[in-house]
Amino acid sequence: MSSGNSLEELRLDLKEYESLRATATRKRVQTVLDREIDQLKREVLTMERVAAQNLAAKEASEAKSNKPEQTTVYQENITNYAWDQSDKFMKLYLTLDNLAAVSADGLQGSFTDKSLTVKVRFPNKVSQLHISRLCEEIVPKDCYCKKKSDYVLVMLKKAEAAKTWPWVTEREKKTKESAKPKFDESEDPSAGITKLLKNMYDDGDDEMKRNISKAFYESQMKQGSGEDGMPSLPGF
Repeated sequence: MSSGNSLEELRLDLKEYESLRATATRKRVQTVLDREIDQLKREVLTMERVAAQNLAAKEASEAKSNKPEQTTVYQENITNYAWDQSDKFMKLYLTLDNLAAVSADGLQGSFTDKSLTVKVRFPNKVSQLHISRLCEEIVPKDCYCKKKSDYVLVMLKKAEAAKTWPWVTEREKKTKESAKPKFDESEDPSAGITKLLKNMYDDGDDEMKRNISKAFYESQMKQGSGEDGMPSLPGF
């Protein structure tokens, strides 16, 4: 039997040989048939094994070709944003490139009374804004985020309407308040005022410096004429 025969033909041959073997009565014929049947069984098993391997390889190749290409997704933190506020809402503006690639469900926001997390899912990255402690409390159920053409708008419903937020985060609030000059009650009042004004001059812009210089100049003129004026400030 030629090995080039198809598997189905081999199976048919084997079936017929087995049928002949069942009716054979002569010992020599039986021996010949048994030998042929054994050979055919080996050929059938070999071809079945090859066919199974070929099918598995084909399925693996098709699965690989149909599998969508994997893209690496990474996360970036949003650290810069603009903000504004009304009596009812604190508004954050997140300016991001390629927002057109963000699907309808690619924008997610979660809120608590003092925190927020906004995720913007692009095809190859997730941009995230997370603020763990806001400056003031919000109403989570009334907060939301919305995608615009070139920015994401985050609307934070104020828990206390009409209250002006000086900053967005609690950290900013504490940092700015700790940087403000404070009077030392144990100091001489005039020394405390001098120290406060000097700090204001050192930290102020050009206009602030001009105004303070002018005030000290006028004060010195008053002191020269016998009137009360501000205490002298070293360096003026």
